[in-house]
Amino acid sequence: MNNNSITMQEAVDFLYDLPKFTKKNSLDHTRKLLAFLGDPCFDRKIIHVAGSNGKGSVCCFLYHMLLCSGKSATMFTSPHLVDIRERFQVNGKMVEVSGFLEAFELVKAVSEEMVKNNLNHPTFFEFIFAMGMVIFEKAQAEYIVLETGLGGRLDATNSFPRPVLTVITSISLEHTEILGDTLAQIAAEKAGILKPGVPLVFWEGEPEAAEVIRSRAAELGCPQYAISNKNIKNCEIKEEGIDFSFSTAYDRTEKKAVSDQWPGSMRTGQARNDVRCQPLGDVQVHLQSDAWDDRMRHDGKSHRWTVPGHACYQAENAALAIEAMHVLDLADDDGIQQGLTASVWPGRMQEVLPEIYFDGAHNPSGIEAFVQSVRLLAADDPCPPLLLFSMVKEKDLRTAVRLLTSGCRWESVAVTTVKGERGVPAESLRQLFSESSSRPLTYTVDSFDDCGEAFRVMQSRKKPGQKLFCTGSLYFIGELMKERSRYDRFR
Repeated sequence: MNNNSITMQEAVDFLYDLPKFTKKNSLDHTRKLLAFLGDPCFDRKIIHVAGSNGKGSVCCFLYHMLLCSGKSATMFTSPHLVDIRERFQVNGKMVEVSGFLEAFELVKAVSEEMVKNNLNHPTFFEFIFAMGMVIFEKAQAEYIVLETGLGGRLDATNSFPRPVLTVITSISLEHTEILGDTLAQIAAEKAGILKPGVPLVFWEGEPEAAEVIRSRAAELGCPQYAISNKNIKNCEIKEEGIDFSFSTAYDRTEKKAVSDQWPGSMRTGQARNDVRCQPLGDVQVHLQSDAWDDRMRHDGKSHRWTVPGHACYQAENAALAIEAMHVLDLADDDGIQQGLTASVWPGRMQEVLPEIYFDGAHNPSGIEAFVQSVRLLAADDPCPPLLLFSMVKEKDLRTAVRLLTSGCRWESVAVTTVKGERGVPAESLRQLFSESSSRPLTYTVDSFDDCGEAFRVMQSRKKPGQKLFCTGSLYFIGELMKERSRYDRFR
């Protein structure tokens, strides 16, 4: 138990120092860490989510859908934006400081015991993942929504032997030095979370990645539920959020709910290889059975859903979460919509102040989605929008900047530096904007070493009716969130 022997700041400082004296450990090492802790949460119903883009949003949707359907639920995600406790959500709230410190001290003591037994010290991610499982074990929640950190196959979160469902979001080129330099290689790493007979819901928008995921799921006998843009129609940005139609033909009348089969009687039947497309109105639907699901057809019309926020890509993420809830048969349409409405995922095309948006578009695929949303949001504005941008070193900066310069017309751009050793110098980012454009820029690109100063300057430049978009690394968005908090306190 925590006896106030350590402060929150001391715990956070210890955690951030971990990468300096630890190295990447094997999945077997993570399992040993959990075993030392008594295998916390091994008897819980886990929904495991991987992917390149949108996995945090999908987790958020699932978590709130569970809560709004009367389930007790917890959620582990990364990274955090402002407070490290954001990573540990328990029944609608982030963990209390006392609970955080209690878990920290327990995992720290176990880590020291492992070192005494000639085992490596846990890495930063292993340590906080183990903390999450300790926190969730004490909470005694029925469901855990679990987001992978990096990849999937070797990720610490993949230490659980049998989730009730796996979800894979869209795949794009990311962390190529670790995961591989093709979509197929990266998809194989993400598909490493699949378990024999455990149902899979996945985004099949990238054919090369989808083929790998389908093949692995078939090998393991995982029932497959594929979602793509064919399932989503009439996506509109409205004042209250993103409004869209979504329809599948998943049959809930003949299949026993997966949630009812836990833990001992999960089916391990082979996944269907004869998935085919059939029309449903103007929507192409991927059938997993011969039966139509009347509850989803709505007399031939697809259901309408509303998601908070202003990012077009959230329709894709919401569709995955909706399908996951249908597969598990855990909520009716009212519960699902209530969950969507309650889901506010900070830093994802979030309007933090009037006409000022934060979006953590941290890789080229995310930047493409960001550009699409900017075009729609600023289409009727009296003048082009403003852009504030920064990323960290390991990202594909050149491609991201090229997409920003070619995809939108800006009135002016500012670049700045993310704090810490991963930050890219602002002047280097400014130079990239000049090099990435196929023709001379029609706007200025200013560089600022301090992101707070950059944010204040861009706010001062904003005209009435003009929008300011801030995008790049989620670490950068976290810094801006802190700056926004200071603005709120002193305005």
